Amino acid sequence: MEAAALFERFENNLETIFRYIKKGLDVRTTPYEISMPLEVNLLCDVLNQKGFNYKVDKAGFDALVQFHDFYVHDKERILDTFHQILEDKRAYIKTADGTVLLKEQLIRRLEYFNEIAHSMEVIARLQQLGSPLQYNYPFLNN
Repeated sequence: MEAAALFERFENNLETIFRYIKKGLDVRTTPYEISMPLEVNLLCDVLNQKGFNYKVDKAGFDALVQFHDFYVHDKERILDTFHQILEDKRAYIKTADGTVLLKEQLIRRLEYFNEIAHSMEVIARLQQLGSPLQYNYPFLNN
């Protein structure tokens, strides 16, 4: 998906994920509870490069809830910052893996939120339809 489209969908994706977490969607068969805090922290690192001072210190899905609170409080400023980063072709960020383009780091986070929102919608639909959960298969209990 193109960066502009990911940017346009970010707020909707964030709200979708937040809504399913608040509803208690059963995602035990996914790695989201582990990956979510990591991705949220990487997104905070991107924003911190542009003058924010966000630090997520919660584990699991509480990390997203904490970031959601930041977002609701500073929504316009965050979206303006995302727009500036996406327009800037020269800004870099130092990561544990080396130096990468700030724009690329942001695009990867936007992709993550897009993928997770879509996955949670699929999981919710499957659960609504009464599909069997992966961890309930009898052959897994041997």
